[in-house]
Amino acid sequence: MREQLFSLKDIQVLSKIRYVKKAAIFDIDGTILKNHSSERVFFRYLLEKKVVTFKDLLQFARVFLKNLFNLKGIYLRKNKYYLKNREYAHIVSDMNQCFQERISPHISAIALEEIARLRRDGYFIILMSGTLSPLVDCFVKRCNAHIGVGTSLGVDDNGKITGEIDGIHAYSSGKVKVLTRLAAEYNIDLSASYAFANQYLDAKFMRMAGNPVAVNASTLLLFHAKMSKWKIMEF
Repeated sequence: MREQLFSLKDIQVLSKIRYVKKAAIFDIDGTILKNHSSERVFFRYLLEKKVVTFKDLLQFARVFLKNLFNLKGIYLRKNKYYLKNREYAHIVSDMNQCFQERISPHISAIALEEIARLRRDGYFIILMSGTLSPLVDCFVKRCNAHIGVGTSLGVDDNGKITGEIDGIHAYSSGKVKVLTRLAAEYNIDLSASYAFANQYLDAKFMRMAGNPVAVNASTLLLFHAKMSKWKIMEF
């Protein structure tokens, strides 16, 4: 009988090595979407459509004040109480409509070209943002990305939004957690990957990639990028 050259474990390891991916990770707000915040655009859209009322704004403010002393700088971004008790399916429909009418026209053509170029070169395209997950899904389709990760809304058993977020908030250090998980799940070689973002807070996840790129950079990120000899671009 011929001697078995590889065990099943060896084959599994070799299979993983064979399919290691290089990725290009893009922030959305301020990067792909220059000078705009997708959730703020959506918030204004809901106000105009009278989906969000003065009562909802009071509820939002009340929760903000209640958590004021526990903020640590980011609870405001986790506060989704302006959507509390809304039907999730209806809000997702509103997001899709808002994206088509108000957001999609402001996506940078240069960003789309860069994404297309990297995809042709074999990069696994990831969009990662603190904005709402259904909005991220819209960006994934428009940008022809492979996957996207955003901030998920908490939804109760009746399909209504709770006002809280569900899972990791993909903002600041949350992006580090998300990217760590994605790298393991999709077998990504971060040292061969790109990371594109516009704010200094994003430097935390950008440093994880071998090729960080400061895009439409804030003053602090621009300074850091120059000191660290990162690539600098304008979308």
